[in-house]
Amino acid sequence: MSQPRLTPAEHALSEAEAAMRRRDAAGAVAAYERAVAAGAPARLTAQGHALALSELGRQDDAVAAFRAWFAKNPKDAGVANVMGVLLKRAGRLAKAAEVLEAARKLRGTDAGIWQNLGNVYEGLGAHERAAECYRGALRLTPKSAELWRLHGRQLSLMGQDEAAVESQRKAVALSPGHTGNATTLAQMLLVAGKRDEAAELVARMSAADPENRTFWVLDARVARARGDIARATAMLHRVLDADPGHLAANLQLANLLGDGDRKGANEALERAAAAHPDSFEALERLAESLSRSRYGSETAHLERAYDIAKQIVDRFPARRAEAARTLRTVFMRVMDEEGMAATGPLSKLLAPWQASGMHSYVHYELGQVETLDDRLQLVDWHREWGRRASAKLAAVTPVGQPALATGRKLRIGFMSSDLRHHPVTYFALPLLEGYDRDKVEVFCYSFYEREADKVQDLLARNVTGFRHWPKRPDDQVAEGIAADGLDILFELGGSTAMNKLTVMARRPARLGASWLGYPHSAGLEQIDLILTDPYIRPEDPRLLIERAFEMPESWVTLSRMFGAHEIAEGTPEARNGYLSFGTANNPYKYTPACIDAWAAVLRAVPGSRFLFLRPEAASESFIANSRAAFARRDVDPDRLRFVGVRGDHMRHYNEIDVALDSLPHVGGTTTCESLWMGVPTVSLRGPGFPERLSHSNLNNAGLGDLSVATVADYVAKAAELAADPARRRALRHGLRAQIAANPLGQPERFTRHFYELAAKVAAE
Repeated sequence: MSQPRLTPAEHALSEAEAAMRRRDAAGAVAAYERAVAAGAPARLTAQGHALALSELGRQDDAVAAFRAWFAKNPKDAGVANVMGVLLKRAGRLAKAAEVLEAARKLRGTDAGIWQNLGNVYEGLGAHERAAECYRGALRLTPKSAELWRLHGRQLSLMGQDEAAVESQRKAVALSPGHTGNATTLAQMLLVAGKRDEAAELVARMSAADPENRTFWVLDARVARARGDIARATAMLHRVLDADPGHLAANLQLANLLGDGDRKGANEALERAAAAHPDSFEALERLAESLSRSRYGSETAHLERAYDIAKQIVDRFPARRAEAARTLRTVFMRVMDEEGMAATGPLSKLLAPWQASGMHSYVHYELGQVETLDDRLQLVDWHREWGRRASAKLAAVTPVGQPALATGRKLRIGFMSSDLRHHPVTYFALPLLEGYDRDKVEVFCYSFYEREADKVQDLLARNVTGFRHWPKRPDDQVAEGIAADGLDILFELGGSTAMNKLTVMARRPARLGASWLGYPHSAGLEQIDLILTDPYIRPEDPRLLIERAFEMPESWVTLSRMFGAHEIAEGTPEARNGYLSFGTANNPYKYTPACIDAWAAVLRAVPGSRFLFLRPEAASESFIANSRAAFARRDVDPDRLRFVGVRGDHMRHYNEIDVALDSLPHVGGTTTCESLWMGVPTVSLRGPGFPERLSHSNLNNAGLGDLSVATVADYVAKAAELAADPARRRALRHGLRAQIAANPLGQPERFTRHFYELAAKVAAE
């Protein structure tokens, strides 16, 4: 008996199904398209066609292919579930959540819908809601090890370490022999501070399967948590000797090497990405690390980071929010306004960053504010971060000291990995050299992971004690500081590279204070004080969390590290035949409002130029993007000039007539450098702490009129200076003497005021 003849539509559907079985997504898409053209009904083509497109990475096309069928079946929970998954893969997480919530209401007994909804909320950073969804799924399928794992991960991301461990224990109990779940449990135990239990678990797993390289990597993590860096390094190299492309080992080695050996970290990440080209983690970590790389060609590293960042946006749309910090850092550095916009508004990112405890992510975002509510939201974010960070850390007990009234010396500490040739030391040096050794003892704490430079050696010779503790675990650092019996510990690094902000949460000194490294309230309640002055302190007290440690004049002074850089004769305008505005500020401060203001200045001063004095200015992408940004603002991009340099930049201030400060997050070090080189800086002062640094510098240099209150005044002041060559010439060659006659240039006076205030505060 002959087989019935298939219609063209049926034949195409059969081919599509066969292609899907053999995992040929491209063949399946072509077959489904033939089936649709031949008149096959949507109920037979829509889902398969969309899923095949999704497998090819064509996520937007997949959503489009399924949209009509979804619209025809608004009450079908299964159809809504598929649409939600497709939307998630396309990176449209908010819409995916809306669709899956509707599916859940239609069929609340479907554990798969609950799980998919939880996955979407996790992608949104809404970890509490994700955990609720996984609990909903667990009520229906309580013996699912995967659901217990997912639930535990959300608890861990919320900082609920004990509950996370218990959830993961259930996952392990339900999946005996599952290496991944046991590995996750060991990692959670480390996060929860249960190092001994983690070590015992890893030892048992290794004994049962001694050649399992996953356990070798875990052994390295345990060793690192215990401060045994040599063992951690040895275990990771043992893995990589056997398998050079091992993903977890390379990622962990890169993390271990970090800023101490950025070249080695990049090599590890390049191996991981080459062996696992579809690994989001490898690519995201590589882009982040390359963006931080200063060895060799910084420009080449940045361009490669930019290329990878664009790949991540295109290839992993569902994970853009997860990679937002890395993407935004790279896009900021190359001035890609469109790329920045694609990562979403800061308001949508703060919640997931809070849930993940990522304080460092917010440093580059302090200028992404427009309203007072935006600024207050950032203060609240820091306060909540501090509450969460402190909740799981035990305080140490500083060594007791007699009252200061007994005549003992004041004991002051400074904690920063930047106590070396670094801008932090440019300002801290007077306090570390000029203190009265008969009245004060000074201790420094550094975690810098590279070789000590001459400045660090100088500091070590000048202070009472210089504790150099690279890679030492935080709890051991806190205990070491507590043993020094400090009256006040000043934290100078914030959450920048190789610093340990959360050590302050353990209260290793009687009083904690913040200065220099993080221009905002850090958020920890154990940081009692923040160093301010009458200019930098916000007028609205809600914009600070800490009490003000208020210096009578200036929050900084220029040390001898600013040096005798030569100032060229005349002015740049006289030499070049045109006036040059410019900036040396970091591109993370170049907000759209900032670029708007700079463009307005250039439009107000015809024929003027604008000079970018930055390492990024050597990058072809930075040049192209900045030219496009100014062109969009009706400024001829040929008026832009670029000097790409790191370190040897001071002499290039001789090419700038008037410096234009960034806004709303202003300069600090760059403003002082500019003034030191005789270049007047126009700055817009705002309500918040990071918006008032230059306001303090200018007033304490006798140039308070250059700090203005509105963008209109900013443009007008820049134009006024452009039209006043006599004043600019006088400042070019007289500003150093003017600084020396004002608080900004009087380090001995600053040092005296600082230690007098410290003694008063410590005695209260």
